[in-house]
Amino acid sequence: MSKKELFFVISLFLIGGLFFFLSRPLIVSYDLRLLILGFLIMVFAQYVQIPIAGVIFNMKAFAALFLLLFLSPETTALLSIGSILVQRKINLKSFVLRSSFELAQYGLATFLFKLSSTDYYRIPLFSISYFSLNSILTVIYVKSFAKVSVKKFFRVTAVVFLLGIYSSAILTTAYLFLESKFTNLSFTLLLYAGFLIQLYYTVNAQVWYQELQYEKEQISRETENLLKMPKILESFGTEDVDTILSKLLEVTCKMTGFSVSLMSLFDNRTGKVVRISKYGITDEDFAIIKQKQPDIKDTILLMQSRFDIGGAFFIPKGSLALDEEYTFKPLDYAKLDAENAWDPDDLFLVPIVYSNRIIGYISFDKPSNKLRPTKREVELAKFFAWQILQILKDSHYSILFTSPYGKEISLSSLMEEISKAIMSNRSFTLVYLDIDSFEKINLEKGFRFGDELIRHVQHTLEQEVKTFGVYSHLGDEFMVLLWTKSKSDGMLVAEKVVESVKERYPGITFTGAIVKYPADATDLNGILSKIRTALIAGKKSGGGRIVNI
Repeated sequence: MSKKELFFVISLFLIGGLFFFLSRPLIVSYDLRLLILGFLIMVFAQYVQIPIAGVIFNMKAFAALFLLLFLSPETTALLSIGSILVQRKINLKSFVLRSSFELAQYGLATFLFKLSSTDYYRIPLFSISYFSLNSILTVIYVKSFAKVSVKKFFRVTAVVFLLGIYSSAILTTAYLFLESKFTNLSFTLLLYAGFLIQLYYTVNAQVWYQELQYEKEQISRETENLLKMPKILESFGTEDVDTILSKLLEVTCKMTGFSVSLMSLFDNRTGKVVRISKYGITDEDFAIIKQKQPDIKDTILLMQSRFDIGGAFFIPKGSLALDEEYTFKPLDYAKLDAENAWDPDDLFLVPIVYSNRIIGYISFDKPSNKLRPTKREVELAKFFAWQILQILKDSHYSILFTSPYGKEISLSSLMEEISKAIMSNRSFTLVYLDIDSFEKINLEKGFRFGDELIRHVQHTLEQEVKTFGVYSHLGDEFMVLLWTKSKSDGMLVAEKVVESVKERYPGITFTGAIVKYPADATDLNGILSKIRTALIAGKKSGGGRIVNI
């Protein structure tokens, strides 16, 4: 809660407290049966919601008017604020904010209620003051903190105000009878219940109609955007690929309801994430974003199974510590106060998958409805990610994901890659693995077993280094080149190979060595010399160990 919001809340508490002070003596009901019944009515009423022009209101205020026939306004205020505590998934900020609103509204309403000397006018005065202050405070809060259009809220609060006046007039009929009989009270109760039921179903019928209209408009919008697809795809070959990708992102956003999107690909040659295309981002901002390239392995961490929502990834605010240097947040961001509201710090990533591996992703932001993505939106985004992949495969960007990384290359090619990295001063880790006593294994278990063992190691290495390295092998010796700044990544790959072989072929061991450039050596001869020395030392000590220089 910001300082401005805190000042607003404290002001409301002071206003409410002042009006209650002026309403002395305060009378609190002690009839336990009425208190329990009143509390249950309040709890039930706050879960009965009526949507008016896209804004959700609950029925608590209407329940409070009814309880005024049996309880004092001070007691009703306590029950109303207390019922907030039992609301599902309410945080401290929401509780304090709603309590301050209700305290101010009940304070003013109680003051005018007691100011009236005639019973007949008390409930209407309570209703007028309660709903008037509610309208004023809502408009002030929306304009000051929500940063959205006030016109819609002003119209809605005006409608609720009129409904509140009408409902108080119905309840006032209880004071028209000369005697307080059960039949007279029952008549008022039935009249009021009929009004609330009619209100609920009338409003919801209107909502159902609006939802049908929205579905109709959505289908029309989707059809219109889908008709643009053939024209965009037909222009491939005659139009710049970046323009085509930008148009596809625009259609994707309009179909899924997002205002901003950014497409990125993994460049395994540099180990960085490259920004390719955008929608809803200015050229100036995009130029800045393109200069900030996070590491691939750091980005992959965002795509954990716990964030999976049917093939895409939704990372709620606070789930991971994100480096703000590599994140972009649109300005003029308003957040809804709803359970499934989108937070400006939420992330929605749709992976681009080629040959069963992630080669990039599309990130979406600023949904037009300010809500988290639905299943329908996820499926639409995945479809367009696949469509974008078809364009990428036939473009110059294909070099980023059709390179030999993750596959076996010749030993000379691997040495060439190392030399290039040294010339460009690019950090890397080299892993050297040797199967212990391989000749003895061939003699005792047969050459077919040896060949099968070699193939298993190859398959394991392909799976482990497919996104950030290459490997080569000569006989029973394997060299793995990893584009990583951490030796621990090399140790992790070596351990994965050892564990995989141990699980399938018990008794088979490896001796290995790991070196890092430029920390351990600054040229090719030095790297090869150190890694060979470490391997020999490991063999002499009995084998079955990975030597980390």
